[in-house]
Amino acid sequence: MTTSTTGGSRAARGPLALAVGLQTRLTVATAPRASGLPAAWVLLWFPIVVVLGTVVLVVLGVSGSSTGVWWQSFGQGADPDLLAGTPRGIRSDEWLVQSSWIVSQSQQGFPAVNGTLPGGMDATIQNDLPSWDWSSLFRPHVLGFLLLPLEQGMAVRWWLPMTFLLVAAYAFVVVVAPRRPLTAAALVSALALSPMIQWWFLPTTILPVAWAFAVLTAVVVLLRTRRRMVRWGAAAAAGYLSVTVAMSIYIPYLVPPAVVVVGVTLGLLVTELRSPRRLRDVLRALLPLVTAAVGAVVVLGAWVATRLGTVEAVLGTVYPGQRVERTGTQGELGLSALFSGPFQRALQGDVTGIFAPNASESSAPLLLSLFLVVPAVWSIVRSRRSARGLDWPLVAAVVLVGVFLAFLFVPGWDAVAHLLFLDRTTAARSKLAFDVLNVVFVALLARRRDEDGDRSPWLIALLAGALASAAVLAIWWQLRGEESPVLGTSGAWRLVAVLLVVAVVAVSRRWLLVGTASFLAASFVVGAAVNPVYRGVFDLTETDAGRQVQEIRRDDPDAAWVGVGSYVPTALLVESGVEAYNGVQTYPPEEMWDEIDPDGDEEQIWNRLANVNWRPGVGEPDAENPQRDQILLTFDGCSDFAREHVGYVLSDVALDESCLTTVDDTRQGASRLWIYAVDR
Repeated sequence: MTTSTTGGSRAARGPLALAVGLQTRLTVATAPRASGLPAAWVLLWFPIVVVLGTVVLVVLGVSGSSTGVWWQSFGQGADPDLLAGTPRGIRSDEWLVQSSWIVSQSQQGFPAVNGTLPGGMDATIQNDLPSWDWSSLFRPHVLGFLLLPLEQGMAVRWWLPMTFLLVAAYAFVVVVAPRRPLTAAALVSALALSPMIQWWFLPTTILPVAWAFAVLTAVVVLLRTRRRMVRWGAAAAAGYLSVTVAMSIYIPYLVPPAVVVVGVTLGLLVTELRSPRRLRDVLRALLPLVTAAVGAVVVLGAWVATRLGTVEAVLGTVYPGQRVERTGTQGELGLSALFSGPFQRALQGDVTGIFAPNASESSAPLLLSLFLVVPAVWSIVRSRRSARGLDWPLVAAVVLVGVFLAFLFVPGWDAVAHLLFLDRTTAARSKLAFDVLNVVFVALLARRRDEDGDRSPWLIALLAGALASAAVLAIWWQLRGEESPVLGTSGAWRLVAVLLVVAVVAVSRRWLLVGTASFLAASFVVGAAVNPVYRGVFDLTETDAGRQVQEIRRDDPDAAWVGVGSYVPTALLVESGVEAYNGVQTYPPEEMWDEIDPDGDEEQIWNRLANVNWRPGVGEPDAENPQRDQILLTFDGCSDFAREHVGYVLSDVALDESCLTTVDDTRQGASRLWIYAVDR
C-alpha cells in the first residue's frame, strides 16, 4: 500500500516537475545579456523564420496582389493563378494604379521619367515605381523589378515591407522585454494582420510602421549597450528606413507612427535623465542615431534638389496640394467606426454598414491599446512608489492615446495639432497610431512584469475587460438599431469580441503569451482573408487587345493614344507603355495639358493628382471632376485636339466613325475593345 501511494505521488508530480523544468530551462535560455538586451537566439530566430518565408514566396512569385480583378474582364471560368481568397476591387490603388504603372515601367525599360503621359512624369516621385535611378537604392522593395522577372518583382514589393515591419516590431518588443520571444512573435503577427494594414496593404502604409519600430529599437539599443557594431547597425537601419519612408512622400501614413516615435522616445529619455546618468552621457549614447539622421537628411536633400521642379509641381496642385486636417472632425459615427474592429470581418463581404463608404475606408484597428490604458495607469501609479521611479515611457504611451483620441473627437486645438504635424494626416489614417500603440503597450507592460514582478489585480484586469465588452456591445446595439447588414453578413464578431476581451484581461494580468495569442487569433479572423493569394501578375499586355496595341506600337512607335470609356482602356494603355493621354498623374505634365487645354481655362480641374479618363463627346475636350481625384474629359475624333495630337483610340464603347477608322474589334472574356485610327 505504501509503495502504491508513493508511486501515485510520483506520477502526480511528474507533469508538475516537467513544467517546472521547462520553465527553468526557458528562463535560463531567455536570460538577457548584462546590458539588458536579448540573447542572440531570442533576437534572431523569428527574423530568420520571416526572411525564409519571404524567400519562398518570392521564388514562387506569390503575393497578395488583386490584379486578378482583371480576370473578371478578360478571363473565363476560374482564374488558374488565384490560389486562395478573393481579389478586391476596392483595392484599386494597388491593382489599377500602382500595378499598372509598374508594368508600364517594365515596358519602357524602367526609366526615371515615364513617357506614357505626353511630356513625361517623374517615376521617382510617388506611386513608388521602379526605375534605374540612384534613389531606387533606398527603395529596396522595388529592386526586385530591376533584377528579377515581373512576377518575382511583384512578390518582393508585396512581402519585403511586411518583412521589415515584422522584424523591426519584433526587435523592439524583445529589446524592451527580452524574456518574451513567443509573446513578441504573436504580438507582431497580430499587428501584420490588422484590418488597417491589410485593407491598405501598400509600401506607403507598411513602411512607416516598420520605420517607427526601427527607430524605437535603435533608441533602446543605444541607451543600453556600448557594443559598437550593434549600436551603429541599429542606427544605420533606422536611418536607411527614414530615407525610404520619406521618399514615398505620402505624409498621412507617416505622421501617426512618427508622433508615437517622438512620444515614446521622450519617455525613454526622461527615464535616462532621471537616473544617475548625465545628460552628456545620454547624448553621447545617441550619437550614432544623430549621425544616421544627418546622413538621411543629406540623402533626401540631394534627392529633392535633383527633382525640385517635380516637388514644386506636386506641392502646387489643387489636390492634394498642401491640405491640412482640422481637429475633432469625427462625431458619433466616427466613434462607432473607431471601435468597429471586432466587426471588421463583415467588410470581406463588401458590407460596410454605418462605418464608411467602402471597406478600405471602414477599416479600423482592434483597440487593445485603448483598453490597456487601465492597467497602464495602475502600473504608473505603482511605479511612483518603486525604486525605479515613474515609468515615463508608459506615461508617454497613455498620453499618446489621449492625443490621438483628441485629434479625432475634440475640436478647437488646431494650432497645437499643427505644431505636432497632426494636421498633415487625416482622421482615417490617424487610426494607424493605435496599431503601433498596441505593440508599445504590451511591450512596456511586459517589461514591468519581468523587471518588477508587477501584476495588475483582478479588479483592474476585469475593469479593462468590462470596458472592452461594453465597447463591443455599444457597437452591436447601434448596428442592431440601424438594421445594418453587418450583423447578418458575418457572425464572427462574437468570437472576435470574446478573444479581444480575453486578450485585454490576460495582458492586464500579465499572462502575456495567453493574451497575445488571443489577440493574434482575433486579428487572424478579421484580417487574414482580406487579400488574395495570387501567383504572378495579371499583365494586360498579354490580352488580345494588349497584343494588338503592342503590334501597332512597333509599327508606329511615335503615335499617341486616347482611351475612351471605362477604366479598362486606360489601364491597358498605361501598361502597354505607349504615349497616352490616360492614367493617374501625380502632377499635371505641362506638355500634355498645353495640348488638351491650351488656354489654361480649366486649370482648377486638371491641376491635381488624379486619374485621367475620357468619354465620348462633341468638340474640343471638356473637363470635369466627378470626384476630387478624377478628371473626366470628352473626346471627339473630329476635334482639332484629336487631329493634331492623337493617332489611335482604344475604347470599350463604339464611337462615331465620322473621323475615325476601325483598326481592330476584339472580344475576350466579358470585354469588347475597339481600336480606331484618327483620320488626318
